Amino acid sequence: MIPAHARPRHDARRTAALGALVGLLAVLAVAPAARAQTLGEVMLVTAIMSDLHPVRSLPSGSLRAEGPGAVALAARLPDAAAWTDWEVYTATGLAALLEPGLVHNIETELMVAGYWRVSREASTVGSEHHVRHVFEGDGRVLLHVIRSADTLIWLLARGR
Repeated sequence: MIPAHARPRHDARRTAALGALVGLLAVLAVAPAARAQTLGEVMLVTAIMSDLHPVRSLPSGSLRAEGPGAVALAARLPDAAAWTDWEVYTATGLAALLEPGLVHNIETELMVAGYWRVSREASTVGSEHHVRHVFEGDGRVLLHVIRSADTLIWLLARGR
């Protein structure tokens, strides 16, 4: 006969083992759904990014600017008539602090696409710092970056 004080320990082991088994089954049941969700998210992000500029991607916290303000901003840049297919993007807050990484990312993607930077010009206009990058390859691409105190604006255009 088993002493009475041994029974609770045996029941506790059985309960712990049963709990571990239920936990393992729950993880195994959810794992395929988690992989499917991750795959779905990857496909969604890829589909969204394919609609954007073909040689660059947006950092988190950035927005594509459209409308008369974006057109006016592009028009005020020097030699704006030599460029077409303007894309204007803005970033504020923490995303605005990513300027070096953003420029590096765009340059890398342009180089992979066969474009090489042929010029870089920096200037200050009022309280804004402007940096103009021109790339050449199978045509020309302009990256114009405008940095103010709390805003980062970058414009991409294709040469005419």
